[in-house]
Amino acid sequence: MMIGSSSFCGDARRGFTLVELLVAIALVAIVLALAAPSLRSIIEVQRLRSTNAQLVTDLQLARSEAVARRSLVAVSFNSNSTMSCYTIYSTPVMQQPCNCLSGPGSACTSPRVEIRTVQVPKDLGVTVAPITGNLEFAYDPTTGGIMSIPTDTMPESIESFSVEAYLDTLRKFQTIVNRPGRPSVCSPAGTSMKEAPCPG
Repeated sequence: MMIGSSSFCGDARRGFTLVELLVAIALVAIVLALAAPSLRSIIEVQRLRSTNAQLVTDLQLARSEAVARRSLVAVSFNSNSTMSCYTIYSTPVMQQPCNCLSGPGSACTSPRVEIRTVQVPKDLGVTVAPITGNLEFAYDPTTGGIMSIPTDTMPESIESFSVEAYLDTLRKFQTIVNRPGRPSVCSPAGTSMKEAPCPG
């Protein structure tokens, strides 16, 4: 007597039901919603790091250009409601600074020679601004050291010039150009960035 075979396993090709698919989509949406703020913060911090690294590179460029050109090379900062910016330029005499708000290629007028202009749009979230009272300084072509840019006297050596690149009060870098003209990066007190603490 033959016994008919029957399957208790069901169809092996069974797919997801509509309910299971909706639950899976809902779970993925929840995970993405929870991860999005963290991912956004990572992107913003990377943008800040990149902007500050470019600033340090440009300050090193300015110092080397002063020596190579045998001319004062100035770095001038500015900002408005849409951007912060800086221009590096060579000048035979100190006078009205170049205006980085005018854009690359248009920041300087003769006899000043524009070397590099960088604009950082505010909609990127990053701001670059000096934290000293002055908005500019110059590199001495003989020593590579830094100098003030007074309007009525000859430039004089200064101890340091500090610039901040920041997203907000907790996420910021400070770049300090010392008297010999070399930049270094630190984290101001109270910030969450992983750099050496700023002095003082």
